Amino acid sequence: MQEPTVAVVGSFRQHYPQVLAARTIFAEAGVTVTTPQGGAVIDEQVPFVRFDTDPADWDDPRVQSIALHRILRADAVYVVAPAGYVGKTTCYEVGRCMQAGTPLYFSDAPEDLPIAVPDTHILRPYVLAAYILEGTVTPLLPLHLPELASLERRLLNGEFDEC
Repeated sequence: MQEPTVAVVGSFRQHYPQVLAARTIFAEAGVTVTTPQGGAVIDEQVPFVRFDTDPADWDDPRVQSIALHRILRADAVYVVAPAGYVGKTTCYEVGRCMQAGTPLYFSDAPEDLPIAVPDTHILRPYVLAAYILEGTVTPLLPLHLPELASLERRLLNGEFDEC
């Protein structure tokens, strides 16, 4: 049996302590965190955060690609979004997760990302950890809004409408 996994994303520059707190909750519950690996942020002032564990010879696109591999191989992705703040890189990661059909959950409803997130996908880390361990995580589709859910399903299937 495969070990249960989660990726934790969010603004590492602005909310890394909250990301690490969520990471700790998942690990203590028995869920392996694929990313972040828990290293220290090198410089919180630069827009794209690098960790002391990132090889110095890797450029930002390589670091992001490796991060996406770690994110998309997880059973679920948890977005730490205090007061709804997500940030640019996390928006990109959320979009990739949605396109891949990766189960996606949030700490708070996103304010700077124009997607519909039902209450079922806004959870505390310990609740999501239980769902991951039970194997009951589900992709984020706005199922409470049927027309929007239909549009999103067609996007995921590569069926692009003339709207």
